[in-house]
Amino acid sequence: MSRGPFSAAALASGDPSGAPPGGGSEPRASVRRRRRPFTSVPLVLSLLSLLFTGACVSQPSDPAGKPSDHINAPLPRKSRADALAWAKSYTSTMAHYADVKIADDLGPFTDFEACVGKNDEVADDGRFSLTYTVYAHLPREQHIAAVRKLRTALKDHGVDVTDYTEEAEAHKVTLYGKQRTEKFLIIADTVKPPNTLRLSVSTSCFLPPDAKQQQF
Repeated sequence: MSRGPFSAAALASGDPSGAPPGGGSEPRASVRRRRRPFTSVPLVLSLLSLLFTGACVSQPSDPAGKPSDHINAPLPRKSRADALAWAKSYTSTMAHYADVKIADDLGPFTDFEACVGKNDEVADDGRFSLTYTVYAHLPREQHIAAVRKLRTALKDHGVDVTDYTEEAEAHKVTLYGKQRTEKFLIIADTVKPPNTLRLSVSTSCFLPPDAKQQQF
């Protein structure tokens, strides 16, 4: 039911400040605590595999087993705290596969938004989506190589890379991805200030565990 939190403008590169840079290209956000990337050990890699296959974000299905887009289909239930914990883990997973370290001084940024339906329905039952963004300091000359590593990992773990662009002379790269079953979105791209790589994940619409789902 939720329109994805990425608009066309939100898919542009931006400045990792609290305010939207470059005409609103960065998701609205406030500063929250960071999470360091995972280290490469067998047990951790198993957990990373679970994250990349979407095991943490189940999507309700119709009787045929397919995700339902009906306006009143049951929404997946998750608290904001659990959604944030998942997003932190997922961006750490992205950083691990890109072989970069999440920066201490550039975010992270957390943006909870009310879900809006396909026909602009707005509910008052507490449903929400989340965009969580982290940044890494990385020489621009290394951006393409880093995101290529991430792209390979995403493809190997069931995430569709919906758009990928390299600008070799400018040492810039942009990757957009979508996990179609769980309906979450991913961005990895070159942004400002110089030598900054952005990693972002945006969830589908969740309903708090104890909330009664509003009907339309």
